[in-house]
Amino acid sequence: MEIAKKRSKYNRPQMIMGYLLILPAMILFAVFFIYALGEAFRYSLMDWNGIGEMTNIGLKNYADLLRDRTFWMSFLNNWYYALGIVVFGVIPGLVLAYILSQPYIRGRVIFRTVYFFPRIISAVIYGAVWKWIYDPRRGLLPLILSALGHKGSVALLGNAKTVMLGVTITGGWTYFGFCMVILLAGFMSVDTSLRESALLDGANRFQIFVSVDIPQIRPVLNTLFVYTIIDSFKVYDLILVMTNGGPNEASQIMTYYIYKQAFRLNHYGYGSAAAILLGLLMIAFTLIYNSRLGKDE
Repeated sequence: MEIAKKRSKYNRPQMIMGYLLILPAMILFAVFFIYALGEAFRYSLMDWNGIGEMTNIGLKNYADLLRDRTFWMSFLNNWYYALGIVVFGVIPGLVLAYILSQPYIRGRVIFRTVYFFPRIISAVIYGAVWKWIYDPRRGLLPLILSALGHKGSVALLGNAKTVMLGVTITGGWTYFGFCMVILLAGFMSVDTSLRESALLDGANRFQIFVSVDIPQIRPVLNTLFVYTIIDSFKVYDLILVMTNGGPNEASQIMTYYIYKQAFRLNHYGYGSAAAILLGLLMIAFTLIYNSRLGKDE
């Protein structure tokens, strides 16, 4: 008992110093996150155009959102984009990471740097470049298809049925290098003795990849998957540069929908309600996914 008291007295100055050191970060967190989140929720209960007086309308904005067809279309478009990023970003990153993790590969640092480079480029820049690539009159894609014998114009971003595919391919191109770097670290830490044992038992490379390597990096994959989904719901600048939400709102996703409601139509209360509802949906997704993951493990 006395030893515990002595330890408590001995650690008290260290505890006080620790709290003092984290106090500036906590103040910034409280001001720029907690207070901002509280104000956004307060705005979501108001009818406000950003200039005049606020009118408290309760949960009417939320009720209107649940009946808003464009809101749910944007939500589904965002899921299309998120799952597309998994296909065009996470899966290629997984394959490349596995290849680069092999001991016979040389120049691993160079490959890692080159593939990661698109991730650090501004979305405004690569969005404009890919918009030119898709241009049906003078873009690179129509020129390649024409050289292969394809006749007729290809307006990937001008067609409501294909515009999200074009945007998703662009997003995946910028994302697979990031996934590769994260997954490469996971592959480099796997137990190679299990691979050797599987080879002695007659397993081929694909069976080792699926049954030996993937289970060992499963925690990394799960974390990357949740991060990818949440990050996909924060994309805004790419849509703004490439399609501006068109054609006919076919490429409008959640962040662009919120921006449009708040800053173009001056429906600040409605836009705030959409942002709060999006946050709640993402929290629900994370909780459900983690609960299912816990049951599987």
